[in-house]
Amino acid sequence: MNSQNEILRSLYKIPYFENLVEEELAALAGMARKRSFNKGELIFTTDQKCRNLHILHSGAIKIFIVSAEGREQIIHFLKPMVFFGEEILFGDNKYEANAQALCETVLFDIGKKKMENFLLSHPQVGIAMLAYFGKKMRRLIKMVGDMALKDVQGRLVCRLVQMAHEEGEKIEGGVEIKGLTQEELACNIGTVRESLSRCLTRLQDAKLIKLSRKKILVHDVNRLQALSERFPSPIPTRSG
Repeated sequence: MNSQNEILRSLYKIPYFENLVEEELAALAGMARKRSFNKGELIFTTDQKCRNLHILHSGAIKIFIVSAEGREQIIHFLKPMVFFGEEILFGDNKYEANAQALCETVLFDIGKKKMENFLLSHPQVGIAMLAYFGKKMRRLIKMVGDMALKDVQGRLVCRLVQMAHEEGEKIEGGVEIKGLTQEELACNIGTVRESLSRCLTRLQDAKLIKLSRKKILVHDVNRLQALSERFPSPIPTRSG
């Protein structure tokens, strides 16, 4: 499969472009260029200007910031068929966060001017993208609220519920979340691995989850959801 067809097939799977006819998608695909990254390779950093809209074709990416003391805070994880780097649409700015490939990753990049011209002639795509930006903003506001108002256990429970709903796989015994190390999860909720490990163990002892290598099985998402809505979030004690 040549690169042009590969890009076109990827664009077909992105909801924000679903109302475009084939000719319009082909035009958009013609603007894109393919880029490949190895595991651990930085895609962009906060000292670089935004020059492209990025479409994640395959692989996985983490978006993160780093404090002056060198502590990493993961904002979110990205999986295929989403776009990011939307800062290009809001002026000549630098990236607000860093992006790093978590495994072998392929992106399709569309330059700032080309994307702006496309949106001018296809306003329905711009409206769909605004809805996506709004969803991301609500998630960030919730994350800031959780960081400020909840303890580590509360933040962990909220994050597990979110992942179960958004990327969990229903299997026998509950909903399985996979592909995330404890170190990455700790950075995502603003804590250290040791504290996270203790919180996960408490959840497992309460029979809310089951831990295995790079996998977390949530036995009852509704029960965990109810727990996430309480503040503080006490873990029920096992009887007997």
